[in-house]
Amino acid sequence: MTVAVFGLMSCASMDLGSTDDERLADPNKSLIIRKPAASKYSAQSDLLYEVLVGELSGQFGDVDQALEHYINAAYLTDDPTVAERATRIAMFAKNWPAGIRAASRWSELEGVNLELSQILGILELRSGNIDGAVPHFEQIMMAAEDSHAKGFSIIGAVLVREPESEAAIQLLSRLVQKNFENPYGHLTLASLAFQSKDFQLTIDESELALGFKPDLIEARAMRAQALMNLDETEQALKEMKFIVHETPGNREMRMAYARMLLSTEKYDAAATEFDLLLAENPNDTDLIYTLGLLRLQQEKYAAAEVNFKRLVERGERQDEGHYYLGRVAEEQKQLSAAITEFEKVQQGQYYLDAKARIATIYVELNGIEKAQQYLKDVRGNLSSPENIIEAYLIEGQLLHDEKLYVAAMDLYSEGLQEFPGHSDLLYARALMAEEIDRIDLLETDLKAILAEEPDNASALNALGYTLADHNYRVDEALGYIKRALEIRPDDPAVIDSMGWVQYRLGNYIEAETYLRKAYSLLGDAEIVGHLVELLWAQGDHEEARKIVSDELERDPEDEYLLELQQKYQ
Repeated sequence: MTVAVFGLMSCASMDLGSTDDERLADPNKSLIIRKPAASKYSAQSDLLYEVLVGELSGQFGDVDQALEHYINAAYLTDDPTVAERATRIAMFAKNWPAGIRAASRWSELEGVNLELSQILGILELRSGNIDGAVPHFEQIMMAAEDSHAKGFSIIGAVLVREPESEAAIQLLSRLVQKNFENPYGHLTLASLAFQSKDFQLTIDESELALGFKPDLIEARAMRAQALMNLDETEQALKEMKFIVHETPGNREMRMAYARMLLSTEKYDAAATEFDLLLAENPNDTDLIYTLGLLRLQQEKYAAAEVNFKRLVERGERQDEGHYYLGRVAEEQKQLSAAITEFEKVQQGQYYLDAKARIATIYVELNGIEKAQQYLKDVRGNLSSPENIIEAYLIEGQLLHDEKLYVAAMDLYSEGLQEFPGHSDLLYARALMAEEIDRIDLLETDLKAILAEEPDNASALNALGYTLADHNYRVDEALGYIKRALEIRPDDPAVIDSMGWVQYRLGNYIEAETYLRKAYSLLGDAEIVGHLVELLWAQGDHEEARKIVSDELERDPEDEYLLELQQKYQ
């Protein structure tokens, strides 16, 4: 289907000729409109021709031809709106040189203004001509009525949207050097550097800004945020705390500090800050919701319940409010009350999770049959295929948790009759097959996925890991895991699989490198087990025991870790 990208202007009818009648009948042919003999038409008609062809070209999706004709039109009239349209078409087409030509013509006709300076500056920057871009951004500075803070603010807002952040930083650095004693230039550069994840440059520029204006709170906050991203957490929190102390009425800074505390799991301190914010803004729904989640995390259930009830009573975020009221009741073993709240979740991302939690409660209260019947009824009321499949997966997980592996496989097979070849159901059934040592069935399902999705990293990893774990065709397993690692090089599960297959191959040095990396990324019990088994095989019994002991301190009830402790006692 051809998509029109420009609006068709009103114009006199023209004879397009037989070639163009064919083009209109077949949108895959190029648009051809022959220009009438020049002797028959005035300059105004030439303009009309260029605009008409430009518009029709746009209608037929030929942006390059539309641009060519609109640039021609821009030089046939003193109307700046035609040059403006040519400029915007060029930007749509990402034809930066043509955009510079059109915008220059627009500037000739209309004169310099703030918008044109921005457009010309961006076009030069995207063309790779930083020297050419600088004067246009200096025009923005001059247009800011001697307010350097405003000028750099406008420039920062323009540059932060640029995909080539390195070029944008180079350009802004030149402007800052020319206005070196302007603290707002350094602050803007710090902000752009932060956006580009150059945190050391953020710190350097923030400190320069503070050197020229010590009370520039935004620069202090920018420095603290950069320190946080460089894992200098305590110093970052110390600096943000100072800022909040110095500017107690600054809501933005207190909010930033509260979020920093939250991200570092300092929940009590974060709650104190959020309480202060809520006291000043008692009707702020987002704050009420955030505090509710925080109180739930702290296991302060009464306080959490107060916040979520406030949401429900205010008629805002109803589904989230009822869902978390259900979570609060569930945590306190008030299971009937939890079911009541979960049933009030009507739609959205929490709907199926609420149903899953109700089913889990039914397993505890009434047994697996009641939970299965409930989920079957839920599934029957769903219309979206994605939700129906998710309901199958939820029920299958319940069966797995009850160690009813064959029943789970049968359920997934039922789902696959309804949704043949669906990769999520095939993957889930494959994992159940592994639980009953039917590696043949696992291999069949995972290879069915890979036949349709050869780059499915989860299937590649599961197949490779399972073969290695069972010491089947370990060389073949290595190939699957290598492909998975190429696709997801930072996934701790895949890194762990690579370590495990290297261990199975007897490559202990390579295995240790991968397993330690996986352990540093994710302290999962299975990863711990693999690393401990490797260390034990290498004779490092002391470190093996220490790792198990450390992990049990974090999670003393983990059954797998307890088994490891007993095994390597």
